[in-house]
Amino acid sequence: MIRSVPESSSKKSLIVSLHDAHPGSHAAIAEQIAFLAERGVTRTSILVVPEFHHKGLLTKDAAFCDAVSGWQTAGHELVLHGYYHDRFKAEPDGLHNFFWTRLYTAGEAEFLDLRKPEARSRLELGQLLFKSLGWHARGFVAPAWLMAEGLPNLLAEMGFTYTTRLREIIPLLPGEHRLKTSPSLCYSTRASWRRVVSGIWNKHLYGQLQETDLIRLSLHPRDLEFPLMRRQIDQIVRASLKRGFQPTTYGDYVAR
Repeated sequence: MIRSVPESSSKKSLIVSLHDAHPGSHAAIAEQIAFLAERGVTRTSILVVPEFHHKGLLTKDAAFCDAVSGWQTAGHELVLHGYYHDRFKAEPDGLHNFFWTRLYTAGEAEFLDLRKPEARSRLELGQLLFKSLGWHARGFVAPAWLMAEGLPNLLAEMGFTYTTRLREIIPLLPGEHRLKTSPSLCYSTRASWRRVVSGIWNKHLYGQLQETDLIRLSLHPRDLEFPLMRRQIDQIVRASLKRGFQPTTYGDYVAR
């Protein structure tokens, strides 16, 4: 059973995060933002990947960059989401990492075992890119939420105020140790059986989360393509708002 951690405020929050924003997912992310806005969710956390799968910097697509800037102006939060979002040139996967890198993800656990100097370098590049575009990144979320044990400490050193894992939000502010346990609803679209299983699981999980003070819903670019998933996402959003959950972002949730 999921138990909510007491907060300083009784306010119930709904955090919708849109993962893997990059030029190739521009249309899908724009559709998700419109879909959510039609249902009353006008603030989300958008997870931006600077150079998705080594296909070139996002700055090569001016229309995408303009759209992201517009989303920020409209009240959405921008979050640094890895740098490449893949394991290209990563060290060979041992048995310990095989499940996470080949089964749980499709070779996208970029920060799972990244050495600290390389992790710092990629984070700095991401911060510089965001700054050059006028984008503000208070948080960092590792691809697939998988990161090396010491990464939260490095993120704090570099000025990030929070990170997240699949089951928790981790504040990184000085003197702040209020880790929030809250599993995120999310989907897997790589195969039909994954879509079916994730739908069943999310129905069960939502039944528990609706009794807490926080619901996290993590969407990936293809999630609205599949009718059953689209319908369930619609139901989750509408039911959450009806129960008094207020849309917010990770950054604002952690800062309150």
